[in-house]
Amino acid sequence: MVKNKIMILAGPLAAASLSLTEFSAGAFVFTVFVLILYIRLLSMKWITMLAMLSIFIFLRTESVVFSNVSTLTGDEIVLNGMVTEGPHRNGNRAQFQLKVNNKEKLLVRVTLQQHAEVRLLRTISPGINCSVKGKLVSPTSSVNFQAFDYSKYLKTKRIHWLFETTISDITCGKPVFNPIYLMKKWRHAGIQWINDYFPSDLKGIAGALIFGDRHMLDPNIEQAYQKLGLIHLLAVSGLHVGLISGVLYYGLLRMGVSKQMTEFLLLFFLPVYMIAAGASPSVIRAASMVVLFILLKKINQQGKALDLLVYLVLGYIFLNPYYLLHIGFQLSFVVSGALLLSASIIKKTSTFFMSLIVTFVAQMAALPVILFHFHEFSLLSFVLNFFFIPFISFFVLPSNFLIFASSIFFPTYTSFISFPLEFTVHLAHQLLLAVNSWNGLQIIFGKPSIFILSCLSLSLFWMFYKLDTLGFHKKVLWQVSVVIIVLCMQCFYPYVNKNGYVTILDVGQGDSILIELPYRKGVYLIDAGGVLQFPKNDWEKSNKPFDPGESIVVPYLKSKGISTIDKMIITHGHVDHYGGAFTAAEELKIRQILYGKGNDFKQEELDFLTFMQHKRIPINFVKNGNYWKEGKAQFQVLLPEGNEETGNERSIVLRAVIGGVNWLFTGDLEENGEQVLLKKYPRLQADILKIGHHGSNTSTTEPFINQLQSKMAFISAGRCNQFGHPHKETLETLGKFGIETFRTDTQGAIRVTLQNDRLLEIEQALSHPLEVSCE
Repeated sequence: MVKNKIMILAGPLAAASLSLTEFSAGAFVFTVFVLILYIRLLSMKWITMLAMLSIFIFLRTESVVFSNVSTLTGDEIVLNGMVTEGPHRNGNRAQFQLKVNNKEKLLVRVTLQQHAEVRLLRTISPGINCSVKGKLVSPTSSVNFQAFDYSKYLKTKRIHWLFETTISDITCGKPVFNPIYLMKKWRHAGIQWINDYFPSDLKGIAGALIFGDRHMLDPNIEQAYQKLGLIHLLAVSGLHVGLISGVLYYGLLRMGVSKQMTEFLLLFFLPVYMIAAGASPSVIRAASMVVLFILLKKINQQGKALDLLVYLVLGYIFLNPYYLLHIGFQLSFVVSGALLLSASIIKKTSTFFMSLIVTFVAQMAALPVILFHFHEFSLLSFVLNFFFIPFISFFVLPSNFLIFASSIFFPTYTSFISFPLEFTVHLAHQLLLAVNSWNGLQIIFGKPSIFILSCLSLSLFWMFYKLDTLGFHKKVLWQVSVVIIVLCMQCFYPYVNKNGYVTILDVGQGDSILIELPYRKGVYLIDAGGVLQFPKNDWEKSNKPFDPGESIVVPYLKSKGISTIDKMIITHGHVDHYGGAFTAAEELKIRQILYGKGNDFKQEELDFLTFMQHKRIPINFVKNGNYWKEGKAQFQVLLPEGNEETGNERSIVLRAVIGGVNWLFTGDLEENGEQVLLKKYPRLQADILKIGHHGSNTSTTEPFINQLQSKMAFISAGRCNQFGHPHKETLETLGKFGIETFRTDTQGAIRVTLQNDRLLEIEQALSHPLEVSCE
């Protein structure tokens, strides 16, 4: 019967996936995978019933998707509505959700211009009606391949617009009485209380564990939790609900409250706690299961945990099919289901081994979700979960609740009361950061295709099924072997892939180009992007400034299963070219760095080179004449000569023959450098040209373009950058010579696929070019 219960979910989930992914090939494969399970595990009676249920869920999902449209035109300047979430401040930027009068939600983004406005921001809270004046902006889709799509994420929350404004253009009235918004207001006040009174090392984890809010958590620490497979510990989940429910239940009984009244109070309290804890899928799942268990018990219906889980999933995807795309929803229900299905095995083991088995089951069940979203897995997660689960669950979590309660009565003593916990948590987080910086047991799988993901899910299901029927028997080794084989297929696919790729990443106002040779014979990264940081006051500084290396370059490399860069070519010493290389050196293995040879270096360059030396990465200072070959691919350094001044004129100019196509990568080479290049190489030509200096009018001269006879050109520039790149003159020059031009500021990242000495395909991250308006 257990297999029937869990299979009830398969059809509806496949049907909802089919609708949400717009009939993609991946959803089709997933549906076929479900049908195979049906035929193998279920009778015709079950198949008929589940087919009807699947059709019903599919139609429901279709109706939700088609009705998820905006009623605004985009021309509105003044809007009135109620604040539903936030605000959350990060430096001189803040944001909150606003439900306008027609019930559509907006994400309001506020720019703070003075420190005094921080205090004004705190007068805004959930449940307040506000009038805002500003400009509606459509959120941009993902501008890089396999990157997080913020536009689609907002759409799952039924948000279609961003509203740009300033604090002076917001006018708010009195709060409106509404029980739900009143609880959200209390939650917001509680988060602010933690921010004001808790010590800095504790406020982040306290906000996450008590209210399900991570805005105060140090981004580096949050990344360590995520990378090491511990991020679930920061989510309010079954453990929190179980602990709080248990304390309340037995506490009220000890106080003489009747059992019936205690259960009634829990039925009232748990929905309130769901909202107070942020109403994330994990806390909703946990609280709902307790509520359903109590209700079924009251009507003398035996509600098994697995049954409740199945009914909850079906209820959630009916009410809001977009939950299916939520990472928290996926992890919460997949792990819970795996643990419930493995309950018979877990109960048979000793207390010590029970913790090990629970950790193993949870990590293996979550593996497909983790690989799909994060592309990597740390073998240390098994060990760390074994120690951190009890540490967070039985020490940090209850201690934070006690400190929060005591701080309400004795706010001035909060620092003193919390010192032991703060000290312990600080040491634990320093340990996590140290472990996170060591990538020895970190396996980068890359983003699996839906086919591989389906094979992995099926093999894991088969393994758990056999473990449930046979226990830990040697006959289960075959199923374990199949899981390992599928993972190996994912890891070794690039080494049998005959295609080569050149990807011009969209890193804003900077350069980053990834070259992948066929059969993974070579991985070369030309520049890694970077952002020039301007001086700011402390209150204006973001918790973590934007770093293209961390946000764009490294995630894309990991999505491709790249853990090692054979050569990192830093064209010259400007931060928009080498800034992201710091993160790349922390996260990936770099065999060698190529840097332009010169007689003098600026202090920023020396700092960069010193950092790389401390990482024990060999640095090869190159000039014209340097050459290497890998398979059929050839690479030749044309410039610098070695005596140029530091800066754009010392850019490494690289000529390459990849896939039978002649390429020329010019860094930030300007007019003088182009003249030198033409003089030294009068017969130089290139099929594809990477335009120098982001399309500035100080480069890409007519004689240079005329000599190269290029067919295509790529420009890497940021949208609405302060320099006005690419300049009109440059675009006119390229148009004059009939060169097909691709731009990252309008088309996003561009990927060229090469096969058998020919250009096979050119892909753009954005299916439709952006109409960039920089007024």
